[in-house]
Amino acid sequence: MSYITTGQLQQRLGGPLYARLTDRAHGESADATVGAELAAAACAEADAHLAHRYATPVNLAEHPELGPLLVTRVLDLAEYGAWASSPFVSGIPARVRALRERAIEWLSQVARGELNLPAGSPPPGRTSADDRPVVRASAPTLSRDELEGW
Repeated sequence: MSYITTGQLQQRLGGPLYARLTDRAHGESADATVGAELAAAACAEADAHLAHRYATPVNLAEHPELGPLLVTRVLDLAEYGAWASSPFVSGIPARVRALRERAIEWLSQVARGELNLPAGSPPPGRTSADDRPVVRASAPTLSRDELEGW
């Protein structure tokens, strides 16, 4: 589930800027594939933070009150990603950097439990069974005794 669409990103940036930031060949025509990649990366970044406390992706159909807030934060991340990955711009505007910093700070506060998602009923939390890494090691090739002195 995605929090934003390429259409929302294009609307936020405006057609000409969206084309410049997504076209990797000439910077002249919009590339929907690049736009989708930017949106997906921003959603994944938001989910990486939210997953510390909530089951992700957050279902906006069940929690529509979260839609405007999450859409805004994820668009901030996607806009930054568009500027950062474009070969046709020389730098990222201070406004865009500030939006990203605020979005990351907000997401970090949610992850740390300093802020709660303002939902009518809280989104489901993480399940502890999903958290643990699975590690399987093979027997060592050489024992400690065989390595003695090395």
